[in-house]
Amino acid sequence: MFDVVLESLRTIVLAGILVFFIRADKDVEHGRRGYLFIKIGFLLVLFGSFMDITDNFESLNWTVIGGDTPVQAFLEKIVGYLAGFVLIAIGLLMWLPTLQTMENIQDCLEKDKHVLGREYDELTRALERENRKRRAVEASLLIAEERRMMLYEKAPVPIVHGIIGGNLVEWNTTFAEMLGYESFEELSGVVSGFGDPFFMWPYRTEAEEMLAALRAEKVVLNYEARLQRKDGTIILVRMDFTTVEDRDGVNYYFYCFAEDITERRAAEELLASSERRMKAIMDTMPIGLTLLDEKTREVVDVNAAMLSMTGYSRESLVGHQCCEFLCQRDKALCPALDEGEAVASDERIIRMENGDSLPVLKSVSRVTLDNMACLLEAFVDISEQKRLEHLKEDVDRIIAHDLKAPIIGVISACKVLLMDEDDVQGEIRDILETIEQQGRKVLRMIGMSMTVYKMEAGSYVYIPSQVNFVDVVNNVLTELDDLAGGLSVTVDVRFSDSTDLVSPSLVVLGQDILYESMVANLLKNAIEASPSGGTVVLEMGKCDTDVMRMAISNSGVVPVDIRETFFEKYATSGKSSGTGLGTYSASLVVKTVGGEIHMETSDEEGRTSVFVTLPCG
Repeated sequence: MFDVVLESLRTIVLAGILVFFIRADKDVEHGRRGYLFIKIGFLLVLFGSFMDITDNFESLNWTVIGGDTPVQAFLEKIVGYLAGFVLIAIGLLMWLPTLQTMENIQDCLEKDKHVLGREYDELTRALERENRKRRAVEASLLIAEERRMMLYEKAPVPIVHGIIGGNLVEWNTTFAEMLGYESFEELSGVVSGFGDPFFMWPYRTEAEEMLAALRAEKVVLNYEARLQRKDGTIILVRMDFTTVEDRDGVNYYFYCFAEDITERRAAEELLASSERRMKAIMDTMPIGLTLLDEKTREVVDVNAAMLSMTGYSRESLVGHQCCEFLCQRDKALCPALDEGEAVASDERIIRMENGDSLPVLKSVSRVTLDNMACLLEAFVDISEQKRLEHLKEDVDRIIAHDLKAPIIGVISACKVLLMDEDDVQGEIRDILETIEQQGRKVLRMIGMSMTVYKMEAGSYVYIPSQVNFVDVVNNVLTELDDLAGGLSVTVDVRFSDSTDLVSPSLVVLGQDILYESMVANLLKNAIEASPSGGTVVLEMGKCDTDVMRMAISNSGVVPVDIRETFFEKYATSGKSSGTGLGTYSASLVVKTVGGEIHMETSDEEGRTSVFVTLPCG
């Protein structure tokens, strides 16, 4: 029984080996014939082992089969073991050499695998580099496309490009919008319908001239042409072209940047027309005109009258500062502006080309020319007027001098006669005193006329002294008594505190002759303006402060047309004998002594008042 178990185990082991060889057969690539002999040999050995197992069972004893012939032993020993081991030996002889070959092949394969691995890695790295390059190229192409879209499709400048003289012409959206189309697709559709990419050129000769210029020149700048918009209007377009050559060096392709200059050209023409009109006006004006840059005070332009007036040439003035030639002051004291404001009208002295001085009446106005702040100076030659004024002043001085002698003679004769108190009595004495008084008044008037001229010219030498203003008022009242009585006008003189004029004195700084002239002119003007039976009130304040205030008021109002010019020269209205010099002279006196004067008139109250402030002594 033990033998049976042992033989069964051996059979199982052999069967396992045989199964192993059978299952491993699919992995065998070399020496397959030897491998087959080994499998058959193991199969025969397994058969022999099986026969050995059956020998242990009596019922299966092969010795009884077929008589005494040892079939069992033949099958077990010869067919099973011997044949099996022979086949195994043959198979090993045939298969074992292939194992060495397989090891060599394996080594070769390992080497090939290693080489292939390195090549694979190199190829992988090369592919990665190529992939990175491809991605970089793709990114560059994408950026280039975005730039192209930005520079072309979305450019704020109208752009057109295409083949010179061909039908392949493209536009960007801005170009289409310039022509009134919503998009370049709409414009392209219209072009396809016409079959002509230059259909928007209403004047075909301009398109042909443009194409001829592109064929001949590499770059064409500032080409102007008229194009027709979608609504049919014609616009003026400026174009800048650049061309691209083909392989033969012939201009083949073009790029164009366009600009609608219709409005700008219209504005330029309007500006040019305005400049021509201004130039014509300036050159035909009889007064001198100078246009200055407000910031630099450089002369921008002058008219012919200014050149003729001063003797300068246009080249010597334009581009230079006016203070270098015309004005006698430096730039810091430039008289073009008075405290930042334009000068309305003022007498000035300008220097002529020959070095002489020329008196002019100058006015300055602010103007804007080509978006530049300018000053327009107007000069009126008043040299002849000044000459006549000086001549008049000389004549008046001579006349005044000639009149003084006989008047002084009359006054002296009256004074001599009045010295004889015994023979000159009664009415004759009164007449002589009146003649003497009026003579002195005429002398004061002659002297005052010369004083007014000096104050106007700024040459009057004012030397103040203490003046009793009450005496001045009383003297004037005596002189105007006849005028007031003849017009039935009462003059009421009082202090503001209601004191009388007999005892108090009111000392102010000034000159007797100036104050008598001022009070006389103001009182005379008030008396003449008052209605018959009216009252003129002269009210004075005490010198409690540094100034004395005086007010002269009368019934009636100042006419509207002279209210703004009440104290100006020759301002008069409604008087047949009025000269308009009384209030002007009074204002000159007040300004000379350092006082102030102003007028107030009320239509509601029907009254006019003149207020004067004088310095106290």
